[in-house]
Amino acid sequence: MERLFGVREIPLGEVTEEALLNFNESATRAVGVPGGGGVARASDIALYYQALLHNPGGLWDADVLSDGTSAIRCTFPDPLIGGVAANRTRGMVVAGDDGKSAFRGFGRTVSGRTFGHMGAGGQVAWADPETGLSFCYLTNGMDANLLRSGRRGTSLSSKAAACVS
Repeated sequence: MERLFGVREIPLGEVTEEALLNFNESATRAVGVPGGGGVARASDIALYYQALLHNPGGLWDADVLSDGTSAIRCTFPDPLIGGVAANRTRGMVVAGDDGKSAFRGFGRTVSGRTFGHMGAGGQVAWADPETGLSFCYLTNGMDANLLRSGRRGTSLSSKAAACVS
């Protein structure tokens, strides 16, 4: 960790194993938590990202949708990804043109306009406006090895994006 990212360990903050397990409590599932604990199929999430790309039937106000998927509002260094600029919009992360998209979970072959988000345990979902591709990888497990799960997400994202390049 220290050699790769300059830190001895990555601060987990609120994304601990205990917190993640709490999402499976019946009371938590009944209430619902917007920022995590969702239950879905990867195909459903990929279709959701297609809807963000194409806005079928004008479901969302176009200006609000554009703002949420492309207007980077936070470039503070993200300690979870080695101090690389976070590139966060109001709800997504943008891959960016700085050569650091792999650190943000998007792989090495997406366009800089790709938006999405990594999830806990190596999960990732995104859409690339340049190619029209959306991608999602989900798991029902938790890989506690942050390097391995990050590398897996980067590899899968790179391979998915290369399918349309």
